[in-house]
Amino acid sequence: MARIAIDLHGGDFGPSILIPACFRYFRANPQHHGVLFGNLNARQAFKHSCPANIEWIDTNDISDLAHKPAQLMRRDGFSSIETAFKALRDGQVDALVSAEHTGVLLVLVGKYGALHPALNRPVLAAWLPTLTGTAMMLDLGASFTANQQQLLTYAAVGKALASTGEANPRLSLLNVGAEYYKGPEALRLAHATLQGWSDIDYRGFIEASDIFSGQADVIVCDGFTGNSIIKASAGALDLTFALLKARLEHGLLKPLLAWWLKRQLTTVLKKLDPRLANGALVAGSNLLVVKSHGNANDRAFASAIERAVSALALDSTGKIRRELDKLVEKWPLD
Repeated sequence: MARIAIDLHGGDFGPSILIPACFRYFRANPQHHGVLFGNLNARQAFKHSCPANIEWIDTNDISDLAHKPAQLMRRDGFSSIETAFKALRDGQVDALVSAEHTGVLLVLVGKYGALHPALNRPVLAAWLPTLTGTAMMLDLGASFTANQQQLLTYAAVGKALASTGEANPRLSLLNVGAEYYKGPEALRLAHATLQGWSDIDYRGFIEASDIFSGQADVIVCDGFTGNSIIKASAGALDLTFALLKARLEHGLLKPLLAWWLKRQLTTVLKKLDPRLANGALVAGSNLLVVKSHGNANDRAFASAIERAVSALALDSTGKIRRELDKLVEKWPLD
């Protein structure tokens, strides 16, 4: 049984979306327990339909401090997100899921958790759909730039999360070209070092056009690049769906064609559904924290909860710590 803390005041929509998402997940998974942190006034409309495996902790929202995350380090707060972090630190819950913005989560991970010495900040890792399954990409915005050392630590985190015990994961560095002489110096230095790692299947550089091809299990990049790739891909997918919908809405035969296409493409569209891939791991500390998209609907947020439960079952934080320990031992970092 997993006890999952939920911050009800994060994201664009707050309790009106997050409470139904929690009900959806914990009603379908009675073996797990949800601990919802938020203003109890928000529960009034839902109290008669609350599953038995959910409990409520009365707290305030984070208010204006969400825009000034550095101030969270200088004061003891009692907002929903900070109270949830305290519960996670104290072992009252096993994992935390929040749609709060990245800056707040990074600050609170540093305040209440123990970051591995190999990292100077946590790293955001998420799973992307590919032609052959999924691929992990990191960093997605925790750090905007990355030197050689940071790229190597990201590779170690990715290896820990992608390893299945059957074969070494295929790992690539995202670059503007596949040739060894292309890209910034930090990428080229990391490339040279990764060629000496025996416990990964290093595939060299990968271009952005090949991210979704299934050529790699782990794709490593700096946070600015990773975040831009994710948002641009989501925008391109939205544009594609919007153009198809507009094209098929008019004419006598087009609704029938749209119905036929929907039936044929249901499996494909489900695989590409961003709601089912929601949830990035804020990796690198002793705390298991999952960040949801701020604009997640109830189905997407329920997927983020499932991401936390899966990461807990796989001992993701422990695997990352052990992999980073091996990295420091084999490749001393400055």
